[in-house]
Amino acid sequence: MAAEDVVVNIEPGLAEKLMDLFEVKSAAMEAALKVAAIAQASAPHESGDYAAGIEAQETPHGARVVASDPASAFVEFGVPGRNQPARWNLRNAAVSAGLKFTKRS
Repeated sequence: MAAEDVVVNIEPGLAEKLMDLFEVKSAAMEAALKVAAIAQASAPHESGDYAAGIEAQETPHGARVVASDPASAFVEFGVPGRNQPARWNLRNAAVSAGLKFTKRS
């Protein structure tokens, strides 16, 4: 049996309870800090504002990495009308940190 054939059903609400465990929150924050550091180091340095706006934040059930500079979306996703390519800096930082990137549905 392949790993993708294994299905695990958990009690409703158990995932949220697991995310509230100190060890899980701590690991999530550690991963977010690592991704933020990689993203800052690999950020384009035209103005420095984009890199300065990248930070790890604690959330109610873990952690996340945000880029708060107003131009962040343009850096991440590009501007096709201005011939500016997408750089995918945060996504690439997550992959470089050994994390698997998945899109939200």
